This record gives sequence, structure tokens and C-alpha cells, in this order.
Amino acid sequence: MTSPADLFALQELDLKHDARRALIADIESRLAETEALIAARETVAEATAALDGLRRQQHDLDIKLTDLDAKIKPLEERLYGGSVRNPKELTDLQKEDEGLKARRRVLDDEALSLIETVEAATGALNAAQGGLRRTEIDWQADQERLRADQTQAQQESARLQEERSLRTQGMDRSALGLYENLRKAKQGRGVARIERTTCQGCRVSLPTHVVQRVRTGATLVQCPRCERILVGS
Repeated sequence: MTSPADLFALQELDLKHDARRALIADIESRLAETEALIAARETVAEATAALDGLRRQQHDLDIKLTDLDAKIKPLEERLYGGSVRNPKELTDLQKEDEGLKARRRVLDDEALSLIETVEAATGALNAAQGGLRRTEIDWQADQERLRADQTQAQQESARLQEERSLRTQGMDRSALGLYENLRKAKQGRGVARIERTTCQGCRVSLPTHVVQRVRTGATLVQCPRCERILVGS
């Protein structure tokens, strides 16, 4: 006969096994990139894109400045070279030269301001990359610890499963079936102890005749209220 004590011992084993399986599931859910790592990578990507955009602006400004210089040089050669003597033409050339130089000063100011912005963006990118490196180091260390914990939990789970198989080999099939069904219905606890005539599963005081039947151990007795299999303390 399979006694309530046998089933209670099996339940303790199953609860340990449940805990290991829950731990394994938790570890598996954490064996992935963390929000912190993803955020750090996004920060680097955003900083890189911002710096690239600023450098493209610098490149465009350089082209504009080169184009202006290409216009100013021959203009000044005509203006100061003595080849143009007509006063009106000289005045027009001077106005055009002044306009181009004014435009160049504006672009020079933009270029200087952009240099400062690029330096700040470069610093932001360097900081983001440093933050990413630190986050990756922490994440990799955590992953190694999780994998070690996973291996240990898997080994313990396998050992508990083997122990369960050995324990249930000689058990009565009907008693084991009742226990399994109750375990599913009662959040893993199909067997409950009696302490001072109270079922520890539902905390209800049991009738005297029920307690006496449990103590005789002649058959499996279930709690009248929660239906768990009762075992004496």
C-alpha cells in the first residue's frame, strides 16, 4: 500500500523539482539582451547618426566655401589687376566682391560654430561608446553567471526527476493518480498535514472521526473541505 506519508514525501520532492524548473524558466527568460544593453546600443547609434549628420554639414560648408573662393579670386584679380577701368563696372565688381565676402563671413561663422558642435557630438559619442562597453561587460558577466546557474539547476532537476522515478516505481497506481490529479488542482500541494486536528491545506478543523481514520493509516483519507490527502503530523 502507498501511504499518505509516502505521498507527502513525494510531494516534497516534486515541490523541489517545481522550484528548479521555475528557476530554469526564469534563467532562460533572462538569457537575452537586457533593456539596459539595448538602450546603450541605441544611444550609440543615435550619437553616431548625429555626428555623421554634422560632418555632412561640414562637408557641405567646405564645398560652399570653396565655391565662394573660386568666385572671389578671379573677381579680385579683375578688380585690382587694372584690366577694368570703367568706373561703373568697377563699382559693380566691388559690390559683387563685398557681397561674396559677406557671404563668406557668414559661412565662416557657421563653420566655426559647427566645429564646436562637432566636438560636443564627438564627446557625446565617446561617452555613449564607453557606457556601452561597460554595459556589455556587466551583461556578459551576468550571462556567464546565469549559464552557470542554469547548468546547476538542470543537473539538479535531472537528479530530482531520477529520484522521483525511483520513488514512484513501487507506488500504487490509483493512489499516485489521485495524488497527481490533486497536485494539478491544488497548485502543487495535493497532500496536507494534520496539526491539532486542523488541515494545513485549507486551515479547517477536521471532524474527530476523520482524524482517527488518518491515524489508523488503513486507507487514504481526503479532507472533507479541500479534498487534499491527509497525513498525520
